[in-house]
Amino acid sequence: MFLEPEAADLASRVVFDSSTARWWSRLELRQAVEGFASRICEARGGLTFLLCRNTAPVLASYLAAVEAGCAVHLLDARTPPATLAALLDRYRPELVLAPDDGLLVAGHRQDGPYLGLTLWWREGERLAPVHPELAVLLGTSGSTGSPKLVRLSRRSVEANADSIVRSLGIDSRECAMASLPISYSYGLSVVNSHLRAGASMVLTDETVISPRFWNLLREQCCSSLPGVPYTYDLLVRIGFDKLPAPSLRTLTQAGGRLATDRAAHFHAEMVRRGGRFFVMYGQTEATARITCLPSCRLVEKLGSVGTAIPGGSLRVDFPPGSSRDSVAAGEVVYSGPNVMMGYGESREDLARGDELGGHLRTGDLGRLDEDGFLYLIGRSKRIGKVLGMRVNLDDVEVLLRPHG
Repeated sequence: MFLEPEAADLASRVVFDSSTARWWSRLELRQAVEGFASRICEARGGLTFLLCRNTAPVLASYLAAVEAGCAVHLLDARTPPATLAALLDRYRPELVLAPDDGLLVAGHRQDGPYLGLTLWWREGERLAPVHPELAVLLGTSGSTGSPKLVRLSRRSVEANADSIVRSLGIDSRECAMASLPISYSYGLSVVNSHLRAGASMVLTDETVISPRFWNLLREQCCSSLPGVPYTYDLLVRIGFDKLPAPSLRTLTQAGGRLATDRAAHFHAEMVRRGGRFFVMYGQTEATARITCLPSCRLVEKLGSVGTAIPGGSLRVDFPPGSSRDSVAAGEVVYSGPNVMMGYGESREDLARGDELGGHLRTGDLGRLDEDGFLYLIGRSKRIGKVLGMRVNLDDVEVLLRPHG
């Protein structure tokens, strides 16, 4: 996935691992993926848990799991032990890959290391295989460790990457500062789209408030930086307008609503630098991104999150018996090849096929203007965005209940 020979020159640089301070070529990454896939091929048709940091070996492991015919659930390496144990008990993965050899996984035998990761193989009877089209599993609530997972097919992951490449005009000359977690749908989409375009990226766990972050960006000539609304709050706090970053030409924003004054400010700043600022909207259930507001239309459509990405379409459903003239907004419904297969809440659910047929009721309230640009008004469900991460309020109540 994403490493076909025609995508780019195999000798070209594809990923800089800031933890080891070295570049990997596309050929080196491809060989690592092929080698790792052959190492774990006996898990074909099963489930892999991958505990993620933003490193090249983790990236190779993610791609290898998909190539080996596994469904891979991406989790933050900092997932609390109790949360991880509950997920392991619920989903019973055949294989667990972790960058920390101090991890203990009950019911699994330790193997490795391989590419610096420890492998844990499940012991006992072979479980029923997952659905053959299932490729990636992501949590619906990144901060609370919700056990409900989004089931994504390989087709949906690839389709969304292609749409993002077209929306942002990504080509082989681009280099992304990939600091959003790989286990986060927006961060994963940055990685996927740049691989798809034959572009490069700098993988790091540093944040924008770290001087090392900006040294890396300048030293490796990064041309784009993705962020959530909180990222842009921090950029204001550290005085982004005065920060030297001559290679930076593109800023993208998703992960929640950005205040219109913030959007206007960063648009103006990037225009001053000869660059672009894109506002985007998405959900994990649609493999990260649903709309894009082109930089050239931002001032005209300030407050909008743009139009549907290539290959997708939007509509707004109003409550029964009402009309678009009688209510301010309706539920946003998105259709496209990047829509999930459905949710999973148990190991048995992972054998189910596509249950949505490419149509997603987002739970967001909005309106479309005469040009098809979407304006979001609010949410119809009990979900909030905190620091760019979606938090299900029901999950929070469940976590708090044992503590009174």
